[in-house]
Amino acid sequence: MPRLRPERKAERRAQIVAAARTCFARSGFHNATLQDVFAEAGLSAGCVYNYFRSKDELMLAIADERHEDERRLIAEVSEMDDPVAALRQIAKTFADQYLKDDGLDKRRIALQTWSEAQINPFILSSVRAGMDGPRAQLAHLIRRGQAAKRLTSRLDADAIAHTIIALFHGSVLQKLWKPDIDNDSHFAVFEHFLRSIETE
Repeated sequence: MPRLRPERKAERRAQIVAAARTCFARSGFHNATLQDVFAEAGLSAGCVYNYFRSKDELMLAIADERHEDERRLIAEVSEMDDPVAALRQIAKTFADQYLKDDGLDKRRIALQTWSEAQINPFILSSVRAGMDGPRAQLAHLIRRGQAAKRLTSRLDADAIAHTIIALFHGSVLQKLWKPDIDNDSHFAVFEHFLRSIETE
């Protein structure tokens, strides 16, 4: 059998991860089977096993993709000259990706990952690493705002970053429990929080 080119292997891997994401979002991590993933991807078991040996590995791959997307987003927005405007843009992009109707699968997968992290040390390690990157990026952005005297220096930048992430995660949970929550109202609360830490 001819060897796949690197770009084709990357496409095949992405195909499998996308199939797993669909299955986990639809049925739940524990209810979905690898057979479901094979069928969703339209690939044989042997083909999938060339890339992933278990559902845990698939969950880690999904989480790693999401974390990388978040790190890239924050890095791109952080290049803005105005750090406060950058924080607003990060929040808006997050709301657009996670809190709208087409973000349902992302919300479901995120919740399952956080839940599984409570009992699976490998996934917990991934979640922590995935959180540490964006938290450090946000803290750096906040320190820029403090240095520019745009944000209060009376509060610790890391604590502010943790709070912003907690607001984001809480919004994901609330949107799953009550899908008709108004996204604009959630964003207005974030705006109020951001204004509360801005300098006069």
